Amino acid sequence: MEGSRGEGNKGRLILDAARRVFAATGYYQARVEDIAREAGVGKGTVYEYFASKEELYLEMLLEVADSYATGVRGELEEAGGNIRDKLLFTGRHLCSFLAEHGQLARMVLQDPGPINFKFKAHLRTIRRDMVKMVAALLTATVPGLLSQEDAEVAARFFLAGLAGVVYPETMQSLAPPEDLKTAVDVFVRGVSQCFQQKG
Repeated sequence: MEGSRGEGNKGRLILDAARRVFAATGYYQARVEDIAREAGVGKGTVYEYFASKEELYLEMLLEVADSYATGVRGELEEAGGNIRDKLLFTGRHLCSFLAEHGQLARMVLQDPGPINFKFKAHLRTIRRDMVKMVAALLTATVPGLLSQEDAEVAARFFLAGLAGVVYPETMQSLAPPEDLKTAVDVFVRGVSQCFQQKG
């Protein structure tokens, strides 16, 4: 492969095309020639950047997962306001991400293809990073009143609950914006009570 994660303009075109084709057809039905056609390159060019369909698929998934975590981190660093505002930013970013990649997410759940150890380990790392980011928000709100361990438990609860509210079981459509606000408000009220009890 010429570059990691499809470096270069053609690599970028191939990864973007792969995301669209895999989302539309699933891993097993997708063909390299379909991806090449979608990218506007020859089939041989795809193999110059990626050794196999499996490698292309996994690199595409890694990049999509990274884009989510990077987006949340960037928005939290730039977002002002109180913890509610910051948590709403987190939820809105998830909504935006799923609006763009929801079809791919459904495909991965229904027809995951060759998900390997590297990808699973990478997802675990992203989850840990997300938990740490939310936990840091909680401990910074009222310093000293919530232990790091308690903050991380609360962060895991928030992130799991957020996903369940924003993207219901049917996984066909996103929840309305008011559901996101309700979920954040319920969580913030619970955390506030926790702060009061520890204060």
